[in-house]
Amino acid sequence: MKIQLITGLLLLSTVLSVSAQKKKKDIVSNKIKSITEFNEDFEKNNGRSVKESFTAYDEFGNIIELIEYDDNGKEKKHIKYEYDDKDNCTKETYLNPKGQLEKTIVFKYDDGLKIEKTTYLPNGKIKVRKKYIYQFQ
Repeated sequence: MKIQLITGLLLLSTVLSVSAQKKKKDIVSNKIKSITEFNEDFEKNNGRSVKESFTAYDEFGNIIELIEYDDNGKEKKHIKYEYDDKDNCTKETYLNPKGQLEKTIVFKYDDGLKIEKTTYLPNGKIKVRKKYIYQFQ
């Protein structure tokens, strides 16, 4: 049972990774700069078009900005992303609807493996740090 669960999780992870890589490839090949999604909910908003999300990409297909909106079209989540030259996400900056800093998450890598994730408060003080230790066969 445990082996089946692990196998299933590995398969799901592989499928999601391939799907994300294909999407990234499509973003680059089509030279997409951003995608804005609108929702027309006929039960809640009588079919009125409401902005659901905005996603901006860099020339490599990496998400550089993500904004999500509530059912009324008001901003509820805003994240800006930064990457290193190996396409590793090195920084996530979270902003409130007024554009003020809520928190910053900084990632460190070694040979492509995430080794540290540090969350900072708006005043620059560390809130929490997580370290990743890998064991290899």
